[in-house]
Amino acid sequence: MTHDDSHDIDASAHESDDVHDASEPTTDGEGPAGSMERRDYLRAVAAAAALGGLGGAATGGAAAETADTSLDIDERIEEHRTGNLEVVVENPDGSTVSDASVAVSQQEHDFGFGTAVNANTLINSSSEGDNYREYIPELFNKAVMENRHKWDFWENEQQLADEATEWILNQGLDMRGHVCIWGREDVAAIPDDILTAIDEGDEQTIRERSMAHIEEIITHYGDDFTEWEVVNEAMHAYQLQIGVYGDQIDTEEPWTGDVVPWTSELLADWYDQAESVIEENGLDVGIAVNDFNQFAYGYTDNRYVNEIQHINDNAVQLDTVGLQAHAGARTGEFNSNDSPDGRISAAQVTEEMNKWADLGARLKITEFDTYNGDDWNSDEERAEVLENYLRGAFSHPGCDDFIMWGFWDGRHWENEAPLFYDDWSTKPAYDVWTGLVYDEWWTDDSGTTDASGTYATTAFLGDHEVTVSTDSAETTETVSVSDASGTTTVTVTLEGDGESDGDTQPPETPTNLTATDSTSSSITVSWDGVTDNGTSGLDVYVVSVDGSEDQTVGAGMTTATIDGLDAATTYEIGVSAVDGAGNESETATVQATTDEDGDGDGDGDSDGDGDGDGNGDGDGEEDGDETGDGDLIAEMDPSTTSPAVGERVTFRVTDTTDSGNWISSLEWDLGNGDTASGWYTETTYESAGTYTVALTATNNDDESTTHEVDIVVGGGDGDGDGEGDGDGDGDGNGDGDGDGDGDGTTGDLVAEIDPSTTEASVGQTVQFWLTDATGSANWITGAEWDLGNGDTGSGWYAETTYDAAGTYTVSLTATDNDDESTTDEVTITVS
Repeated sequence: MTHDDSHDIDASAHESDDVHDASEPTTDGEGPAGSMERRDYLRAVAAAAALGGLGGAATGGAAAETADTSLDIDERIEEHRTGNLEVVVENPDGSTVSDASVAVSQQEHDFGFGTAVNANTLINSSSEGDNYREYIPELFNKAVMENRHKWDFWENEQQLADEATEWILNQGLDMRGHVCIWGREDVAAIPDDILTAIDEGDEQTIRERSMAHIEEIITHYGDDFTEWEVVNEAMHAYQLQIGVYGDQIDTEEPWTGDVVPWTSELLADWYDQAESVIEENGLDVGIAVNDFNQFAYGYTDNRYVNEIQHINDNAVQLDTVGLQAHAGARTGEFNSNDSPDGRISAAQVTEEMNKWADLGARLKITEFDTYNGDDWNSDEERAEVLENYLRGAFSHPGCDDFIMWGFWDGRHWENEAPLFYDDWSTKPAYDVWTGLVYDEWWTDDSGTTDASGTYATTAFLGDHEVTVSTDSAETTETVSVSDASGTTTVTVTLEGDGESDGDTQPPETPTNLTATDSTSSSITVSWDGVTDNGTSGLDVYVVSVDGSEDQTVGAGMTTATIDGLDAATTYEIGVSAVDGAGNESETATVQATTDEDGDGDGDGDSDGDGDGDGNGDGDGEEDGDETGDGDLIAEMDPSTTSPAVGERVTFRVTDTTDSGNWISSLEWDLGNGDTASGWYTETTYESAGTYTVALTATNNDDESTTHEVDIVVGGGDGDGDGEGDGDGDGDGNGDGDGDGDGDGTTGDLVAEIDPSTTEASVGQTVQFWLTDATGSANWITGAEWDLGNGDTGSGWYAETTYDAAGTYTVSLTATDNDDESTTDEVTITVS
């Protein structure tokens, strides 16, 4: 959902990097016991559960726990996400006060409701008051960095990563680390020197550098982070392991090789290193795994269990099992490997989560979105799917977080985020999210104490303000309700007697009402939250336009976007507060004007580094000349400016638009006759000399600028300091080795076929990926497919179904930059 062409194993990769084995053997194992901080407690409980044959242990957010599916969703939510709260009111002499007014107003959830945040958008393309910065702390209490904590990004742009991290922490959000190691080579996850080590099979460099990086990034952020994903997508992206183990890993059927990437010694060593770093530095930081395709697909069931048990047995008891949940709309049978449909019920979500809930670790939904698949019927259907996944996860007692992978189309790796369109108008899913998180699952209760001076209620787990009033005094205290199985009691002491009159007092009037952003059809306003003056508790805020009610938002919200407005028109926006007794405050108002048609959205951007992850991307940086108003729209970042003849040079893009604009097109002239478009390109220079590379960028106002960089090509080995390409799109699979022999003029294949299977059933979808087999001085310029059944295709990926039994020969003809072509062939047997 970003404006670039790159992603972290995209969900065509995410939800179709599928596979192959439905019958892997399972392994049994039990986690080691430990001593006693938060993580040690988890390990001790896990070990006890394993020894006792338990599917789960204690409640209250610490131990692994399965869901009781005999209960319905709401019954589980009440059991595991709420706790009893008693407020006892006393006079200073110890006598109890009956009929004292008590209001309970929730301030924060214990459960993590989070989002991925893009550092470049946050720091370089938005400012205080812009929607991107306003909505992150308004809608979420947890965040994860989309890209800038990935290895290559972090080594090259640590200052940007640190600035974004500091901003998030300063908003009071918790932060999880994504990711120490990710074995995907085409998305700026692996530094250049490690890519070279992989090519050369330099095991020592890979091991030493990766272990050092794990230590460096974990200690750099210390206890500021709640946990780290040590390795991302070990089941699907394992290029570093190929550099260590070589052909011991079968890249076509990786579960059959002498070394299986997700149960390898190196994987355990990485986790062991993370555990050692955490313990040696006295950190209270959790350790997590993360991967995709757990919900709709069937092949991950045994594979992911095997990975988790391998780490538990051979390295460290995991704290978190991450389930990405890129939900896809397809027509295949759920829980199969043939384009399965991810549009499942809340009950199915819970049942699927139970598959990984009894392995000693807590569960988290780490990357939810609904861009995937071709069979979505409407945005209303996407909203329904969000609700199902959210309800299913929130009702699961072993789940701690629900994190979406971006929330706004303008900063999502596939331009299909759950909550906001590109112009910041709200999607149907926005109402689902706010209606559940800040209304249905948000406590705002009130009443009076009984004859014993006690007011009792049920509250959602989290922090609450308790306001108590008598006929002569009032006080507010903060209490944390964290025990779902017990009762939290707070005793409030103040002067006075109770008040028996009904609630006739309205809440305070909202203050600091401000129009924070606008488009040609929408205005966003924010205000400071208020409390109720009576005993009923705050219920909703009413948002009006020119005196007429437009919408209501939950008591936990202090931001609203009004859609469907006319361009270049001034409106009076009002906000009032309403309590549970129906008392309404006075209305605060502000004048705001929509933009002219064609104006920017206020803080949109397309910086070319979005990814889905977990799935990848890259942007660039630098400087050059400009046209238009004197500021560059985009700058290029070459991997080197002094390459050798024949050395591949890669170019990335950095978005340098201001906060009211975004990039609409990018065109390259590489100085040697090659041209390209988009956020990334590469070329080689066949003779020494100076070549001027030009990047012409156009923004949404049809303004263009050109950035130029000179590339000086010599006859040596290059300068060795390039940053690598970082953001190639990748095919989402790309580590198969094919099995054809090729017929090219050099005797070596330009590209090889990697099929999802070579033995298919009639009607089964068979997928084909391309693996680049060119050398360092060449690249693929064309790829044409003959799928053996009359279907043809072009590019790095193709798929088909075979409607009759038989043997089909699939051929891939690939051409490189020297106009040499080879053909790889694979036989598909259909029965």
